[in-house]
Amino acid sequence: MKKIASGYRLIFGYLGIFLALVGIIILMPLILLAVPAYHNDVVYIPHFLIPGLATLVGGILLFFLLLGNREKAQLAKHQDSVLLILVWLIAIVISAFPFWSTGKMTFTESIFESTSGYASVGLTRLPTELFDSHMFTFYRALLQFFGGVGLVLIITSAISDRYGLKLYVAEGHNDKLIPNLSKSARIILSLYVGFIILGSVALIIAGVEPFDAITHSISAVATGGFSSRVNGMAGYSGNQLAIEIITCVLMILGATNFVLHFMLLLGKFKRVGKDIEIKTFGLVCLIFIPLMFFAFLSGYKNASEHFTAAESIRYGTFTFISCITTTGYSNVPTGIAIPGVAILLLTICNVIGGGMGSTAGGIKFYRLGIACKSYYWTLRERMSPRRLIYPKYITRYGEMKEVTAGEASEAFGYTLLYILVMLVGAFLVSILGHYDFGGSLFEFSTALSGTGLSCGITTGLDNVYSPANPAVLWVLNVGMFLGRLEILVVYYALFRVVRDILRKETI
Repeated sequence: MKKIASGYRLIFGYLGIFLALVGIIILMPLILLAVPAYHNDVVYIPHFLIPGLATLVGGILLFFLLLGNREKAQLAKHQDSVLLILVWLIAIVISAFPFWSTGKMTFTESIFESTSGYASVGLTRLPTELFDSHMFTFYRALLQFFGGVGLVLIITSAISDRYGLKLYVAEGHNDKLIPNLSKSARIILSLYVGFIILGSVALIIAGVEPFDAITHSISAVATGGFSSRVNGMAGYSGNQLAIEIITCVLMILGATNFVLHFMLLLGKFKRVGKDIEIKTFGLVCLIFIPLMFFAFLSGYKNASEHFTAAESIRYGTFTFISCITTTGYSNVPTGIAIPGVAILLLTICNVIGGGMGSTAGGIKFYRLGIACKSYYWTLRERMSPRRLIYPKYITRYGEMKEVTAGEASEAFGYTLLYILVMLVGAFLVSILGHYDFGGSLFEFSTALSGTGLSCGITTGLDNVYSPANPAVLWVLNVGMFLGRLEILVVYYALFRVVRDILRKETI
C-alpha cells in the first residue's frame, strides 16, 4: 500500500512542478540566440542559463522526492491559498536573478521588476543598458505572458489533476468554459495565444518591427504594459494612429472575460451583449470617455497652449482604455503632462479594472455591476409604498441569475477592502518617500490594480531613469502582489500558516 502525501509535504511537492515551470520561463529567452541579429546578447547567457537550469532541476527533484511514490491527498481548507502564495513568491524571487546578476540593478529593483512582470503591472526600473538587450526585453514580456494568464492555468493546461480546481479558482479563474478543467484551461490558453499572434501580425502590417510587435502584443493582451523601447509607444516605427487603434483592441480583448470570448466564438452574440460585465463596461465608457475628452481639452500641454479637440479625443480615449483595462500604455508624448483632472479620473478607472476571468486587475466590472445593482434594488424597495420585495436578477453568460445577499455583501465588502488597502498603501508611499498624497495615491493605485502608469515616483519624471526610494519600491511590491492575487487569497494563506504554526503542524 502506497503512503499518502498530505499537508505541507503535498504543498511542497506540488511546488516542485511550478519551480520546473519557472526554470523553463527563465531559460526561454535563450532561444533568441538562434537569430543572428541578436548575437550581441551572448554575454547575458549565464544570467539566464544558471538560475534557469538550477530551478528546473531543483523543481523536478523536489517533486519526486516528496510525491514520487505517494498517493496524493486532497488539499485541506486554505492550503490551496498557501501553495498559491508560495508559487508566486518563489517565482518572483527566482525570476529576479537574471536582472540582479547583471550588476546593473539592485536586489530591490530586480524584485520590483520581476513582481511587476508576473503581476502584469508594467511599472519598471529597467536601466537603459538592459533596454538595449533583446534578451531582457523579451524576458520581461515572457513574465507578463505567464503572469497575465496565470501560472496555475499554464500547469493545468499541461497536466490533469483531479484536485486542481481549488488552486485554479484561487488564482482568479472563476469560471470554467467546459466541465473538463484541463481542456478548459487549454481553450483559454489558445484564445490568449491567438490574440497575441493576431495582434503581432496586425502591428507588423502597421509598420512595427517584428520583435517589437511580438513583445508589444504580449504586453497589451496580458494588460501588462511593458514596452521594448525606452520611450514607450513613441519609440515604435510605423503608422502611430494604427498602432494605437490595434493596441486598444488588444487591451480590451485581454481585459474581457475569456468565457465571454468563448461564447462569441460559439456565435452567442446576443447573450454576450446582455452580460452584466459588458453592460457595466459600456456604461463606464459612456461616462468616462466624454469626461476624459473635456479633461484634456481644458488642460494645458505646455505653458501657453491647450490640447486641440483632436488631441483630446485621441489621448483621452487611449489613456482611458489603457487604465480601465489596467494595461498602462500611454500615447501622450514625453514631456507633456496629463491634466490633473484626468489623473483623478484615471485613478477611478484603475480602481474599477477589467472583467472577471481576464488578465486585468482592479475591483472588476462584475463586482461593480453587482454593487450598483444592489444599491438600486435597495433604493427601489425602500421607496416602494408597500415595501414590496422585488426579484434581484442579473444576466450572466446569457442566463438570468439571482443575486443572493451573500454575493451582494461580497461585492461591497471586497470594494471597501480594496479601497482601504489602496489608502493605506498611498499613505505609506507618501510618508516613506515624502511625496504628496495625491501623487502617492495614483502611484499605489496603479500598482494595486496592475495598471503601471507612473507619475514619476517609480520611473522618474518623463521616464528618465533616476534613483528610487527602496522603501517605496517595497510598498509598491506588496501592492502589486496583493492586487494580482486579489487580496483575500493572501489573507487566507496567512490565516492557514499561522493556525498551523500554533498547532505545530509539520510536513
